[in-house]
Amino acid sequence: MSSGQNNMKTKLFLLSVFILTMFACNSRSGDYQSLQAERDSLAREKEAMKAEMENYFATINQIEQNIEKIKNAEKLITLQPLGEEGDVDSRNKINDDLSFINEMLKANREEINLLKNKLSRSNYKFAELERTISRLTKALEEEALKVQALENELVKKDSLINELNVNIEDLSGNIEALESEKEEHITKIKEQDETIHTAWYVFGTRKELREQNIITSDGWFRPGRVLESDFNKNYFVRIDARKTKSIPLYSSSAKILSTHPKSSYTLEKENDIFTLLITDTKEFWSVSRYLVIEVD
Repeated sequence: MSSGQNNMKTKLFLLSVFILTMFACNSRSGDYQSLQAERDSLAREKEAMKAEMENYFATINQIEQNIEKIKNAEKLITLQPLGEEGDVDSRNKINDDLSFINEMLKANREEINLLKNKLSRSNYKFAELERTISRLTKALEEEALKVQALENELVKKDSLINELNVNIEDLSGNIEALESEKEEHITKIKEQDETIHTAWYVFGTRKELREQNIITSDGWFRPGRVLESDFNKNYFVRIDARKTKSIPLYSSSAKILSTHPKSSYTLEKENDIFTLLITDTKEFWSVSRYLVIEVD
């Protein structure tokens, strides 16, 4: 074989090696770019998953904080005396707390529903997250039941208070009626007492007493009769027989015409003026409640 042929073979071999080398290089370059693109895609997916998880956990943390606020508010309500009569401010505070709790429960339910919807549409499956959401849902329902129990207790106590108020009003009405009846009874007793112990007296000349029909006379030889006709009662002075012990007569002569036990009184004279002294009031007025005295 000639040297020319050998050179040609050598060149063809070298060319073949070069072509194979270039093909191998191009093939490795394509694989690298494909791996690089896959890695970048995985990195973006990881970041997206991380962002989604952070959003989920931020919502969960907020819900858990809200549940703690609800529990604290419930404790405040249970520590307060529910439905005490007259404690309007306390009752209003309880109503405000219950409204706050119900609003928190509603907001948290909405947040959990949004979270569930996001998970259902997500490209990822988070089993632990789903269990956490189930736990929060159960916790919310438990707090809702507690709130319902508190509200039922309030309704019962309000009903009891209303019933007690009605009873108190009825009792107050009965007490007022009894007080009124008592006052009427006291007034009646007082009137009866005054009537029992009331007496009347009058003193005047024979002429004055006759003019008022307090004494009458049928003739010269018949004594005058006392308090037998329709006499003028307004001419008498009304007194309390228990308290009246003496009656000034402002006259130098005095004669008792009505009937009274002589042992129960005396006629005392001082500075030529008579005064009737009653020594035994009960005995003095035992025969007659009207005292008639003739003076000059």
